[in-house]
Amino acid sequence: MTETIRVKNIDKDIEWNEFLRNQYNLFFDRRFISYNDEFKKKIKWHHLMFRPEGTNKILAVMTGCERNADGKKDFVSCDGLSYGGFLWKRKTDLITYFEVIESFKKYLAENKFSSCIIRNPPFRYNNIPNEETDYALMKKGFEVTGISLTNIIDVRDFNFKKISGPKKRSIKKSSSVITVELFEEEPDKKNFREFYDVLLRNRELKNVKPTHSFEELIYLKNKLKDEIILFTAKIETELAAVCVLFKINSDMILNFYLAGDEKFKMNRVSEFLLYKSIEWSKENGYNYYDIGTSDMNGKLLEGLYAFKKKFLAHGFLRKTYEHKIK
Repeated sequence: MTETIRVKNIDKDIEWNEFLRNQYNLFFDRRFISYNDEFKKKIKWHHLMFRPEGTNKILAVMTGCERNADGKKDFVSCDGLSYGGFLWKRKTDLITYFEVIESFKKYLAENKFSSCIIRNPPFRYNNIPNEETDYALMKKGFEVTGISLTNIIDVRDFNFKKISGPKKRSIKKSSSVITVELFEEEPDKKNFREFYDVLLRNRELKNVKPTHSFEELIYLKNKLKDEIILFTAKIETELAAVCVLFKINSDMILNFYLAGDEKFKMNRVSEFLLYKSIEWSKENGYNYYDIGTSDMNGKLLEGLYAFKKKFLAHGFLRKTYEHKIK
């Protein structure tokens, strides 16, 4: 039998952190998750560990939270993070998936949840990429209620020669006028303002706000100095574009923010910065680079999709699963 254990404080839980050390994932790291509490987002956490009864052998962990609305209590994995779902022990098999999911469903029922929503990462994020987890979830009564297309580059196969002709010419032209550097200072309210303002203005043009506030991004970078990478692109002395990379695990880089100043749009500075950050990922031993989604509100943004394909990206599904509890 598999038991489900709620972890009250993952900061101090030795088993959680030892498990994470062996199969690291940024969105399960207490240092990343903590920004939600630091900035009073009032999330009621249900972080879970799954293991065979009577043992200390952890099979999986899950970040989760409780959401209450219209008199119903829903389990969500996970608010405050890009992805949720199960983080499995390496080389877990399908039978174990079934047992853990069954134990999880029992936990949901015993804690009187009305439904469960799981936002899974693309299967390419897994240590051993396969779709057995999807199979197990579907067989255990979970339904796919939403999909989005994200674009992932195999950087091991990424080569300047393989990029389309127009993009190569643009990159060569940009290299003579644009300087790309790592932002290696410890960010604070003075030295980080210009960086964040480029991001903020870029998102305002699209009628959206950055996911993280100015203070939150400073907090996260200072908490995760090695896991969050900041790039700047300058034309002469002016800041023209910025990029924020998240190191998800030893294989995967997620481009969380790429933003250019509208003033330099004709210089194609954002695409040059994207190219340089992909090169950096390859040079630093990563295998995959997630550029992010190409759709919004269920509609494919064809121009954005075509742009990413020119950088040799392939589409992978982000699936949202839901299960109604009887």
